[in-house]
Amino acid sequence: MSNDVENVTPARIHDFAWGMARTATLVTALDLDLFTAISRGADTVDALQKNTGASRRGLSGLLTALEASELLERSAEAYKLPPDVEKYLVRDSREYLGDMRHIHRELNFRIWPQLTDAVKEGTPRTEIFATSADEVWSQITPYMDALAAGSGRWIAKVAEDVIPKQPRIFDAGCGYGGCGRSLIERWGGSVHGIDRESSVTLAREFAASANLADRAEYQAGDLFEQDWGGPYDVVLLSNILHGYSPDRAQELLARSVSALRDSSSVIILNEIVPDDTETDPVGAFFSLQMLMTSEGYAHDLAAYHSWLNEVGFTTRRELRSPTGPGTLVVATKDGVK
Repeated sequence: MSNDVENVTPARIHDFAWGMARTATLVTALDLDLFTAISRGADTVDALQKNTGASRRGLSGLLTALEASELLERSAEAYKLPPDVEKYLVRDSREYLGDMRHIHRELNFRIWPQLTDAVKEGTPRTEIFATSADEVWSQITPYMDALAAGSGRWIAKVAEDVIPKQPRIFDAGCGYGGCGRSLIERWGGSVHGIDRESSVTLAREFAASANLADRAEYQAGDLFEQDWGGPYDVVLLSNILHGYSPDRAQELLARSVSALRDSSSVIILNEIVPDDTETDPVGAFFSLQMLMTSEGYAHDLAAYHSWLNEVGFTTRRELRSPTGPGTLVVATKDGVK
């Protein structure tokens, strides 16, 4: 037996197999708002027990797991937050992503145990893009909106040179409107969005809270049936194309062409695109999630380039998000380079 074989251990396999435990530990910490409590000074076991109402035994175990996962640091008996946790998991932060707990509790914890059946049958276990899925979206959209708002602030900077001043934007499948709001806060102009009733109701409220009600208009409807209006300077497709089959995704791109002025742009954002050149399992896992929840895919960049070209776009820009696995693609109508 070679030394290489003798030195092989199952450590990596065990670590992989405990992935769901990591997620559940994070979700529980978020349910208890533990990181926010620590940021406000409740940084010992006694203080956190009083703050959360959790049992001492349970809380001690949770804190140990969080420290082992490097989501907490400890000095003597006091806990403190690493910089990324403080920025993204403390409720007071503008960039709070803690509502991710809903997408895990309401969706992922339910569907992933069904992966074997989904792989065997090749069909979704639950259809989250169906019109009957309002209950799921009401839980997971706050997290999606926080992601969209952060991404909107990023693309407002990196795509500013291809967008006219005071643009008229169409936000397809707008959710709570976070991305579109971020863009008009930076660029000026106005945004019109279409999504399910439960989403646009809150999108209107959030726009009013941001003093943007006069520049943000939202309409309930089906993107494949509703008239989008126009013409627009920008069509925004954020976190949406992966939910559909290639034919339906290309149909949305064709509708984008029809809604745009000549020489205007479509922005495809927050698509988790598999990349064969990287060791990036997120895209592969996301593709499995789409298998279990929709007729969609984690479409690759070659597919996007082909569809954009076929319906009348030329790709202008392609960037990986610095904040996560999402990808930005900017393309211009009529092949204008």
